[in-house]
Amino acid sequence: MYNFKKLLLVPIFSTIITILFVSFMSLPAFQSKYFYSPIINNLTASETTTNYIVSLMEKEIPLFKESFQDNPKESSGIQKIMSMFNYVDTNNRFTLLINGEIPSLDFYADNTFGVNNNQENTPIESPPPDFKELLDKEPSNTDEDENENGNKENSTKNKQADVFIYHSHSWEAFLPLMESGTKPSDASSINNKENVVYAGELLSSKLESLGVSTIHDTTNVTKELHERGWNYYNSYQFSRETIEETVAANKRLQYFIDIHRDAARHDVTTVTIDGKKYAKLFFIVGKENKNFEANHAFAKKLNKELESKYPGISRGIFIKDKSQGNGVYNQDISENSMLIELGGVDNTKEELKNTSDVLAKVLSDYIIQAEKVNN
Repeated sequence: MYNFKKLLLVPIFSTIITILFVSFMSLPAFQSKYFYSPIINNLTASETTTNYIVSLMEKEIPLFKESFQDNPKESSGIQKIMSMFNYVDTNNRFTLLINGEIPSLDFYADNTFGVNNNQENTPIESPPPDFKELLDKEPSNTDEDENENGNKENSTKNKQADVFIYHSHSWEAFLPLMESGTKPSDASSINNKENVVYAGELLSSKLESLGVSTIHDTTNVTKELHERGWNYYNSYQFSRETIEETVAANKRLQYFIDIHRDAARHDVTTVTIDGKKYAKLFFIVGKENKNFEANHAFAKKLNKELESKYPGISRGIFIKDKSQGNGVYNQDISENSMLIELGGVDNTKEELKNTSDVLAKVLSDYIIQAEKVNN
């Protein structure tokens, strides 16, 4: 009996050790903070390294190689191996086995509010772009209302408003709005007619038309981070500075919306309602801040209202702690803060506009009602 238990425990511990090693090597935050180097970066992206690890894991998990090849994630190397653990499906044997060995993966089953337990309930992050390459490849958007810092030259500096819209990852772009690119990894641009700043402008303009005073920050975050020698992982640190500067001049601000876009493909991020196509919304709430409960309640109210009027337009609410990323997302600034993934890499101008109009209407109704209650 003792030998049987020992025989059973060996592959289990081997699998756990292998997964922990892969996790450590593939988490860019650790690489950036402790031992980032081009050699490690190349190693984690190497097909040779990947094939070796896949072979090792296949010995312990026979279905691993098949699951790896079928994985829809467009990343490569070790990151693709780790991305598989975001695709939890209780109907396949691979997930059941992994969940049995790593109980923390069950977190994903209970971490999303308002959607079914499938691939749609996990946001997909785009790979960090090379800032220098991005800046060299294309000129910044040259709208006549922008100044040399990439900010709109208008009265927003001293404008008293209710809503502040900004973009921690302003380079996240939409392939249909770009002249080139076919893969999610291509969807990065500093042209504000191609990236999430465009989506933010749609939302801002609609809110203004509905009587909700809004400030929309269009800072070229890519340029600012690069000039400071900062990287992708400093994005929220930089956007926090932007928020604090704006709040200092605009005491009335209560609602803070960080607009991003997901890296999932069109079939996941799009819905047709009454013959009209919409880019799906995904609410991200940070768990590691004092306002978590309030912000979660805020997101749930908006999500419920959206779903009641436009069933299927939301992918739900995803709660993130520090083990999954930033965990705060500057949502400690206000009890009415949210990060919204508006659509994905494949959504069109029409789909983005349709959803922005709907979101603006629901948000404006909420704000106007809240003001009536307060008064």
